[in-house]
Amino acid sequence: MDTTARLHDRRRRLAPRATLVATAVVVAGLLAGCASSPSPDRTTAASASASASDAATRSGTGEIRHELGPLTERFPQLASALSATWMSGTMGDARVPGPSTYWIDAVVVLDEAGYAELRALAPDEGGSDVGAELPDLDPGLDDALPPGPFVRSSALDDAFSQDGRVTQVFLDDATSSVVLTSRFQ
Repeated sequence: MDTTARLHDRRRRLAPRATLVATAVVVAGLLAGCASSPSPDRTTAASASASASDAATRSGTGEIRHELGPLTERFPQLASALSATWMSGTMGDARVPGPSTYWIDAVVVLDEAGYAELRALAPDEGGSDVGAELPDLDPGLDDALPPGPFVRSSALDDAFSQDGRVTQVFLDDATSSVVLTSRFQ
């Protein structure tokens, strides 16, 4: 057998080994990549999801609204409202498909009886946070915000967090005002 024929025969015999070695290297690399990233537990995943939602960009028209109907329909606890200043919009990127998360930030002045009903859900003794700080609200509401101090309680939040809404409620005793921020789909 001449040199060229022997070289060709040797390449033909070694070709399956080279393919097998290359495949083994690729598989090992893939397995190493999978092993190096630990999978998070459910609690970590849930908190990461909540953090992503909290950090989502708000969008909206920037319109400051004053009509009571849309607020009292969503929040019947505000039925005794005398006036309201509020804004709304969506969270996240409109280009991303899927259900939208909506937000509402509102400052609502109630009559005395309506305010007293809500204030009873946040008694001064235990179960409430007197002097609570407001969360970040849309800056368009800055002029409507009462001076505080604010009172809040989990019972107030629960009363407004129905039908899939997650709502934080703050009361201002001096002005009989309710400040709320709500998210829902």
